[in-house]
Parts: sequence; C-alpha cells; structure tokens
Amino acid sequence: MGIRDTIGHALLDNDKLHFATAQTCTAEEQWLVTLSAPLSAFNGDHVNAVLTGKDDETLREGIAEVWNVHDRESFEEMARWLAEEGQRSTYLSTWQAIAAIDAATQSTPAVLRLVMDAWFPAFFQIKARKSLDYRALASETERSMPDLTQLMSGSQSWVNALRKHFKVSPPQITNLVAWDAVRLASLSRWAVQLGFIEREEFAGFAGALTSQVREAYADWSQVSAAYIAGGLIWRYSDAREEHLLRTNRLLLSDARSPYRSVPFR
Repeated sequence: MGIRDTIGHALLDNDKLHFATAQTCTAEEQWLVTLSAPLSAFNGDHVNAVLTGKDDETLREGIAEVWNVHDRESFEEMARWLAEEGQRSTYLSTWQAIAAIDAATQSTPAVLRLVMDAWFPAFFQIKARKSLDYRALASETERSMPDLTQLMSGSQSWVNALRKHFKVSPPQITNLVAWDAVRLASLSRWAVQLGFIEREEFAGFAGALTSQVREAYADWSQVSAAYIAGGLIWRYSDAREEHLLRTNRLLLSDARSPYRSVPFR
C-alpha cells in the first residue's frame, strides 16, 4: 500500500485551496459546505460551493470505486450508515490509546523524553500499556497488527502537529463524529452534482450530524483535528499524514478560507 498510497497522494491537486468564482449558498448550505472542507481541501475540490469543480465523470468514477455509490438508492444507503453508525464509535478506542501514549509522553520529563525519543521510542507505548490492547484494537478497526503498530509508533508526530498548529490537545477531542460528518457532507455534495438527489435535498442529508458536531467541538479547528485523527486511524501512511495536516492547515491560514468567514456556531 505504501508506494500506491504515495503515488495517489502525489496526483492530488491540493497545494492550495480551490474556490468557485461564482456560487450561491443559503446560510445552512454554506455551513455544511464548510463542514465538508477538510475532505474538499484534501481532494482539491472547491471549498466554498456545493458543486466540487471536478468534472462529473471523474467524480462518478471516484465515488463508485471508493464508496460503491452509483445512484440514489446506494447514496441513501451510505448516507444512512454514516448518519447512524459510521466509524466514530469503532475508532474511538484507538484514538483513546493514541491519547494515552501522548499523555505518557507529555508526563515524561523533557530530558528523559529526548533520550527515549532517540534511543527507545517504544518507551512511551510501554508506559501507556494499560490502554494498548493491540489485539482488541485490531479487531475493532479491522486493521492488521503491523498497520496498527505503525499508527501508534507514528502518532506522536501528528498529535504534536495538532497541538502546535491547530491548538488542539487530545483531551479536547472526546468524539470522532467529525470523521463521519465531514464525509457525509461531502458525499451529499457529490450526490447533488451527479443528480442522485436534488439541490433542495442537500441540507437534509448533509446536515444529519450537525447537532452532534456542534455538541462535540468548540470550533472548526477541532473539527479538522478530529477529522485528521479519524483519517489516520482509517488508513495511516506518511503521505496521508503530510497531506491531511497540510491541507487542514491551509483551512486555518488562508484568508479566503470558509473557516475564516463562516461561524461555527
């Protein structure tokens, strides 16, 4: 997966945010488009309009391959799964284990932390071993043990990035509903563009998790942080880490970003 994943990410047009030059959204649609922005930025789609900016054929092929969505019926089935179940509960124990490793790291004196980082990086996992039942976590997430070990070993770099660039620490993220909500809003945008649902139906489908998102997070930065956590638990690689962190930082830093203009509450 490593080589294919790296090549796939290299083909993404996401070095900057993409904006539609002419777009009309209601306030509710604008909020939901902003909710989808972590995935839109990653994919190189428009971050300020319901329509993505991609041609229909490319979009159709992509969601058929990745989501197995190809008509209204399959869209409604996937949208219902994301709204009612998704992966937020399945991945929560893994996120809590990552948070435990981070807590073990942060509680270690700075000098000893530097020594252990250099010579014995597994020290922090051993210190957090009560939260690291790898067999149970592998079963819950349907990840292989090597993949899960790689995720845990590499977690400190991106958790530190969340703390530094997003001003979010693990204790602030107690729910991964953003992982499902961002994807639901995105999938609903794609369904509108491809004619699977009418534009008037967009908010009804895309907004099914709105109340849970607003209850779980304080701002857009926390939404991005939780989405990044879910995305790396789903499939970890160095390339995905780099792209997720960079594109979500763009949402925070770009003056035109909807994160700057659309209030979270």
